[in-house]
Amino acid sequence: MKVILAPLAERQLADLPVPAAERIVKALRFLQAAPLSGPPYPDDSPLRGARYKTVVVRARRWSYRITYTLVRKELWVRSLHPSWYPLTHPGLAGPIDD
Repeated sequence: MKVILAPLAERQLADLPVPAAERIVKALRFLQAAPLSGPPYPDDSPLRGARYKTVVVRARRWSYRITYTLVRKELWVRSLHPSWYPLTHPGLAGPIDD
């Protein structure tokens, strides 16, 4: 399975501290091998159809949520937000190529 970062996710990954970026890359390799391991968003979520994986870097407050969508044999990473980031944030459920 091919992992593709949307432009937003690519920018977010570049802006992360090195330890966090390394853990995210390890998690993406895991997701590449087991893409269905991340639970789906609920049907009433604006992100329905997408899945997520929470990656803990060091402490409880230093964790990130990888939001991704499976499209054929590709895993599209939509965003990398801190896990506590409000899901109601405007534009969070926007198109993959934002």
